[in-house]
This record gives sequence, structure tokens and C-alpha cells, in this order.
Amino acid sequence: MTWYVDIGNGSIKWAQLKAKELTPSERYQRTTAGHAEDLDAAWGNLSSPKELVCSCVAGESFEQAMITWCQQVWGITPVFIRTTQQAMGVTNAYVNPEQLGVDRWAAMIAAHQMNPKACCVVDCGTATTVDVVESNGQHMGGLIIPGNQLMADSLLDKTAITATESEGDNSTLFARHTADAIKGGALYATVATIDRVYTDVATALGKPIEAVITGGGAEEILPLLSLKPTYEADLVLQGVRLIHQAMSQETV
Repeated sequence: MTWYVDIGNGSIKWAQLKAKELTPSERYQRTTAGHAEDLDAAWGNLSSPKELVCSCVAGESFEQAMITWCQQVWGITPVFIRTTQQAMGVTNAYVNPEQLGVDRWAAMIAAHQMNPKACCVVDCGTATTVDVVESNGQHMGGLIIPGNQLMADSLLDKTAITATESEGDNSTLFARHTADAIKGGALYATVATIDRVYTDVATALGKPIEAVITGGGAEEILPLLSLKPTYEADLVLQGVRLIHQAMSQETV
């Protein structure tokens, strides 16, 4: 059985391929315990897959720890997909293609395969990324901003603001507690960025465009957006699967 894995800065997410379909994904929130310890906690009690195919933006140290863990515990070596200049009809806009995060690359490829129209691809994780792909598959480029929690944490880290846990009901637009104000400010900053980028891109292209959103923070952001994107919980994993299938066909 093949597993497809998305290793982010904050979590490990995976799904299995059964009957040519991905199972609902599972997620483990990473800790500060260490890479091997996180893998033990996430997978230590699970049966070994036949094959493990991964996208990883957590750095080379995590990749190496994962290779060692998988070889020692499961006796397999994981495969890591990489960002390229072109794949599955999508052309990378980056001057140095490998500098584009592989999770963004996989998400764009999945979105383009689902609907080959001009599309704004939003991924809400530790960072929030927005990429635009034209109908011909040309990546126009993208933006990265801190995710909601990272934005809030940065504010607390770099200022004298203190925020105890909220004791009130933050059901109104403007908060009456500092913790709620920081959370709400980060949330609306993200929402405003996504909506504005979408509007500006549609104006620049002179036509309506599609939008798709994914990532652990998407469900919180989605109801507040003026645009109505398609929600795909496992967009990155779908892209990892597509890239791996294309790689397998090339080696036959």
C-alpha cells in the first residue's frame, strides 16, 4: 500500500491509496520533542506501508531523520518529490524553480488537473500562500504571508503586548479582549490579503478566475472570504500523488 505524505512546518499529514482513491487524510501536529520522536508518536503503532511518497518543507534535517526512521522501523526508504521547472502541464514561474515550496507546487498541479482554468490557489498553514496559475498552466507567481497563528505569535514576541486567554465571547467584529483582538486582527489580515489578491488578478487578466483553498487554517478563513473558493482538504496530497504517478510512468 502506498502512502502519500505532506510534511509541513507544523504538522505531518498523510493518506493511503486504496482502490485507486486516497483515503481521508490523517494529521499529527509536530512538537518540539524531536523529529524521530514525532515520527514514533505519529506512526509507531501503524503497519508499514509498501511505499511512502512525500513532499517536505520542514528542511533537510527532517528528511534525513525520516529516512533513518523508515529504514530502521519499516525497512523502506521514503521517496521525496521535488519542485521542477515543469510538470503535468504546469510551468513554474520562479527564476530558480527549486526555491518554490514543493507543497505549493503539488497544490498548483492538483488544482490545474481538477480544473484547467485560470486559478488562484490558496494554502493556509503555518504560512499562508497564494499562487496563480493561468489556464495554459503558466504559473504567474505567488505571495507568502505568515499564517494566522504565526502572525499572532510574532506580534506577541516582538512587542510588549501581553495577552491572557480570553474569558469573553468574541462574537462581534471588534474584540473586547487583547487575545481576541490579536486573533481577529490576524484572521482579517489574511482574509483581506486573499480577497484583494484574487480581485487584482481577475482585474489584471480581464476575466473571472477560479479559486481553490486548502490547509489546516482554511475552514476558519473560508466563511469570511468575499470570494467563494472550492475547498479541497487534501489538495497537496492529491498533487503529490499526481506527480508520483507521472514519475512512475516516466521510468517504465
